[in-house]
Amino acid sequence: MNPARLQRLRRLAPALWLACLLPPAARAAAPDPAFAAPLPAGVAAVWDPAGAYREASPTRERICLNGLWRWQPADPGERPPPTGQWGFFKVPGSWPGIGDYPQKDSQVVFSHAAWANRSLPALEVAWYEREFAVPAGWDGRALRLSADYVNSLAVVWIDGRRVGEIRYPGGELDVGAHCRPGGTHRLSLQVSAMPLRAVLVSYSDSNQARTIKGRVERRGLCGDIFLVGQPVGARLADIKVDPSWRRRDQRPGSARRLPLHR
Repeated sequence: MNPARLQRLRRLAPALWLACLLPPAARAAAPDPAFAAPLPAGVAAVWDPAGAYREASPTRERICLNGLWRWQPADPGERPPPTGQWGFFKVPGSWPGIGDYPQKDSQVVFSHAAWANRSLPALEVAWYEREFAVPAGWDGRALRLSADYVNSLAVVWIDGRRVGEIRYPGGELDVGAHCRPGGTHRLSLQVSAMPLRAVLVSYSDSNQARTIKGRVERRGLCGDIFLVGQPVGARLADIKVDPSWRRRDQRPGSARRLPLHR
């Protein structure tokens, strides 16, 4: 297989990739059926950081948390993470309900018997959960949880404590006060799909306007999730470049005239 393609597969679906390569002793133990649904033969939720995709520089490192996570549908309203009835679903991936056939391939839900008959296309809120380990060598670094694409709001819990939020389209959350280098922690995310407008006006099927409920087409954690270790202190973030065709700022060497926004 092409090395670049293999690396991408490893980053987007490390749980499935590692399930084929790791010895049985390195895979997650079979869960208690009351706590989590059993997975089919050959499928495993692998959260070993030694096999996760990493990116590193002399000052910064990040570890990919993609893969098969515990997952279950939820009702609207903020509440503590559930303690059982977990199924499994991959990260990144949009929830079921999209008719576009290329995206259906990523929407395999391993359901728990307690909610196996629930309709998922109309789902508005769902829980995600997994364990993660902070490298011991990250002592003295700032720790952040990074989400590339959240649709639309993720309330973040670590070890059963609410620590903050990440909103659409994505961002980073400081989790250093709630994690310790060398430790293993439980990460829970309550993700809500919130349309920009609750009610929309539609002309799709007639000349008469009618109101319809707003909805989010691609719901959930639709982008990569990383644990980031970086130097403590000030840093540049959210840099924006505004080129201008009228001022011909697209020419080489003109970037020095572009404004930088913090």
